[in-house]
Amino acid sequence: MPPKPPTTFDFRPGRKVGSRYVVETRLGGGSEGEVYQVRELDTGIRRAAKFYFPHKDPDRTQAVHHAQKLNALRYCPIVLQYHHSEIVHVRRQKVIAMISDLCEGQRLEDWIARHPGGRLPPYLALHVLYNLVQGLETIHAFGQYHADVHSQNILIRPVGVKFELKLIDFYDWGRPSKSKQRQDVRDAVAILHECVGGAKHYAKQPAEIKRICAGLNRTLILRRFPHMYALRKYLESFTWQSMV
Repeated sequence: MPPKPPTTFDFRPGRKVGSRYVVETRLGGGSEGEVYQVRELDTGIRRAAKFYFPHKDPDRTQAVHHAQKLNALRYCPIVLQYHHSEIVHVRRQKVIAMISDLCEGQRLEDWIARHPGGRLPPYLALHVLYNLVQGLETIHAFGQYHADVHSQNILIRPVGVKFELKLIDFYDWGRPSKSKQRQDVRDAVAILHECVGGAKHYAKQPAEIKRICAGLNRTLILRRFPHMYALRKYLESFTWQSMV
C-alpha cells in the first residue's frame, strides 16, 4: 500500500534532516507543508526550512517556482533570501525542503494583538503600512507580485524608528499581471484596516485613515491608488487635518 499522505511531518527537536541540518523547532505550517527552524551541522548557522508535503507537490513544480521567484527577488529587502534546496527522506518518501534565511520578528497578526485593545493608533498603523508599501513597490519594480498579503504571512521587527518587514509564503498564481499587482494594493490597504481595529473601530477612525481604507471598497481603493507607487506617494505627501 502507498504511504498515507502526511498532514504534519512532526519533526522533533534534534532530528537530523538531510545530510546538513538538524531540526530545532517548528515555526508554522499550512496546506502545502511546514516550516522549521534548522541548524546547519558544520557551521551552527540557523536557517528556515520549508518542507513540502509530497502529495501536494508530487513533481516539485511548486517548490521550484517558489525558489525561482525568491531568487528573482533576491535584491528586495522585504523578501526572505533563498539559499538552496534539499531532498530528504521522510517515511520512505522523498520530500523537498527549501532553505532560506531565518528572520527575527513576529507575525504581524500577533504583534498587533499585543497592543492595547488589540489595535494600533493611526499614526503607528500608517508607519507599518508605509514600510509594507515600500517593500511591495520594489517587488513590483521587478515585474513581480505577491497577491496574498495578509497579517499571517508578514514578519515584523521594530528597528529604531522603523520597521523591518519580511514577506513569507509566496505562491505561484501564474504569470505576473497588473491585476495581481493591484491585488497587492488592495491587500496592503486591508492591512491598514486590520491594524486600526477592523470594522469594529472603523467608524471612529480619523479622516486620513478612511481616505486610504475607503471602507475596503475595491473599486474606490484602486481608483485612488491604481498602483503601489501612487499609494506610497500619497503616504509621503498628504496633510493631516485630524489630531493623532
